[in-house]
Amino acid sequence: MLFLGAGASKPFGIPTMREFTQAILEDSTIDQQSQRILGSTFSRLNEFGFKDPDIEAIMDVLTAKQDLSKAKLSIGPRVIEFDERNVTPEPNDAARRTLTKIEELIESRCAKANFKLSDEYYQKFFENVPAGRMGTSRGWLPMGYQHVFTTNYDLCIDRYLRRHPCENGFLDSGYGRVFVGIWSNDNVWTLCKLHGSIDWYEVEGRVTQLTVVPSESLYAERIEGRRMVYPASEKYALRSPYAECLFYLRQRLRTEQFCLVVGYSFRDAPINNAFIDALKFNDRLRIFLLAPRAEVQAKEIGEPLSSKIVPIKASFGTDEAIAAIRQSGIG
Repeated sequence: MLFLGAGASKPFGIPTMREFTQAILEDSTIDQQSQRILGSTFSRLNEFGFKDPDIEAIMDVLTAKQDLSKAKLSIGPRVIEFDERNVTPEPNDAARRTLTKIEELIESRCAKANFKLSDEYYQKFFENVPAGRMGTSRGWLPMGYQHVFTTNYDLCIDRYLRRHPCENGFLDSGYGRVFVGIWSNDNVWTLCKLHGSIDWYEVEGRVTQLTVVPSESLYAERIEGRRMVYPASEKYALRSPYAECLFYLRQRLRTEQFCLVVGYSFRDAPINNAFIDALKFNDRLRIFLLAPRAEVQAKEIGEPLSSKIVPIKASFGTDEAIAAIRQSGIG
């Protein structure tokens, strides 16, 4: 099983969330009021002990700031430990506009990957990583890497898998390609995007996969916009389509013998909990972490995961990464 985080797309021109931070803080298209809000939020996060906060942390604050009443209910009674005032302020339009601008910048950048480079590397990667191949009536599959999960919004792995039989939770219907949350695992690749994707749109309540950016519906249907988690709070795990994706992750982890994690920061509680729970029931599961700082990052994750992770120190997107995987004992 292969699990791809933001660092996996960095070699193909997609910034990590940490890299997005500086780029957005310096973006010339952001108005002065939003720049002040961003700067103030960044400073406040540092004051509260969040060292070098990335854009995801800033978005988390802005999500709360745009509607503090809703945020208070989300936090629950624990809020009294931070502020005992029963405040029900008006919605903050400036925070909402700033948050929307950040989302637009991220979506725009995620649509500009170097697909030629990503296609070439994924081809080399799947041909050379250990664990062997499985022949099928529709080609071959790399045993152990058949099932791919990702938190990334971009389309690097999607683009590569388009040349192979692949199930991604969507089915063709009279409404186009609609999310149904079903993966059969029948000798095909499976792709599961845990945080949504830039090609996922909500159309009249349906999550639809589109290959072009829609401006209007020819059927006069309401296009709500993209379906992507901003940011990844624990609450998203209870909502469709993300709930179905997380359930499938849990299902696979219960039977897999290993999971190669690439470029994931282990900061998403619902995903981390899926790994933790799987280790309780699947004593064959081994988790390998590929990253330039893999050993340090594994320690920073904390128990009960730290001691279960096998670090592989290498940068994805290089031949050295493939060599390091082959030497790791994976497969």
